[in-house]
Amino acid sequence: MIESTASVRVAEPTDAGDRDRIDRACIDLWVAAVAARDGRVEDPAVRARAAAKFAAERVALVVAPGADDGRDGEGDGEAVRGFALVTAPGTGGVAGPADAAYLSLLAVDPSAQGSGLGRALLVAAVDAAHAAGHERCVLHALEDNAPALRLYRSAGFLPVGEPFPHALSGRPTRTHVV
Repeated sequence: MIESTASVRVAEPTDAGDRDRIDRACIDLWVAAVAARDGRVEDPAVRARAAAKFAAERVALVVAPGADDGRDGEGDGEAVRGFALVTAPGTGGVAGPADAAYLSLLAVDPSAQGSGLGRALLVAAVDAAHAAGHERCVLHALEDNAPALRLYRSAGFLPVGEPFPHALSGRPTRTHVV
């Protein structure tokens, strides 16, 4: 497994309000990161899909805390520079190993990309899934997202099965397992 020195932590909110704030900050980051990756404006469908993933049965949420940048308008100190959401086996939709936790979303603020933060989040997410009793993890990656594919392969994730169209963009996507 790969290693990193970036600071990340498993989010363990003390109440539902804390969880909602952290989830909103992560969803905001996801929407912004997808827009930056694709060179497009933020898409409400991307936000809705991310919110649905945060509503799924959760194994772990790993976050890289950041200074509150005011993006959410609340000044609540819950800004994040990156996160990885791991959900229960079977929540990924497309077939994969039935017992594998699903790395549902992983995002790094575009200004922090290339810093090792994505690697730290991935390592911590897989470790959290193992700690929760899941021997394997599965994820879906766009076939044309070269930086993400390099990261996943360096962590031992291997592609399995045939590509399938992404639910929103239709772009070829493939399942990867470690």
